[in-house]
Amino acid sequence: MNNTTEEVGEFTQIFNALMSLMRKFIFRVLRVGPIPTNISFIMDGNRRFAKKRNLEGIDAGHRAGFISVKYILQYCKEIGVPYVTLYAFGMDNFKRGPEEVKCLMDLMLEKVELTIDQALTGNMNGVRIIFAGDLNSLNERFRAATQKLMELTEENRDLIVVVCVAYSTSQEIVHSVRESCLRKTKFRDDPVVLDVSDLEDCMYTSAVPDPDLVIRTGGGDRLSNFMTWQTSRSLLHRTEALWPELGLWHLVWAILKFQRMQDYLQKKKKLE
Repeated sequence: MNNTTEEVGEFTQIFNALMSLMRKFIFRVLRVGPIPTNISFIMDGNRRFAKKRNLEGIDAGHRAGFISVKYILQYCKEIGVPYVTLYAFGMDNFKRGPEEVKCLMDLMLEKVELTIDQALTGNMNGVRIIFAGDLNSLNERFRAATQKLMELTEENRDLIVVVCVAYSTSQEIVHSVRESCLRKTKFRDDPVVLDVSDLEDCMYTSAVPDPDLVIRTGGGDRLSNFMTWQTSRSLLHRTEALWPELGLWHLVWAILKFQRMQDYLQKKKKLE
């Protein structure tokens, strides 16, 4: 029995080493072309994945989705993508059943607190976490946890991950206009004139560059009220893969598509 266990362990180590070498080779080839500065993910399909696999539990699909987050972030870091934006929970998600909303909030809090423990022990591997959205709409414990994690990782620079929670573009624009007006009128009484730059400086995601590439899983074509302001010049790549099914080759294919479309994307930017 012990020999069998040791053999399985050795095989796993060898397999993982081979996969790591394969990734290094693929990513080295990929880096010959332009790499997106910011990749955004619309993580759709967790519930369909659970139904497809007959998984029990209201949070089963979402737990599988968190595993995908771990691997996708690892791949992006290895490729050299400096920023990743994750659409974790939209304002429209609050319209789901109260049991599911509570389950999702509890699951996200669990993962945030687990990540805090990793940050405290120095196991973040240079990853910085930024939460973006109407964080005031979150409960006090969740909000405090997000703030603590952002503070613990603020010096990390290897990969900056923006997690959009309680987010929608509609809410973001209203927030940006309101905040811009407050800033403009703080020291003056004359009529306010807002520029595009004023609004962009007050966006939830103002701390990071706009996405170059948006990857939507689950076969959808919509942005679903996600960063529609910031993605006006982005490439939207859709895949039929559900979020928990998204893997290495899906990501590589999306980046290759981004590289093939560079001439078109650059011409479009010059015309605007």
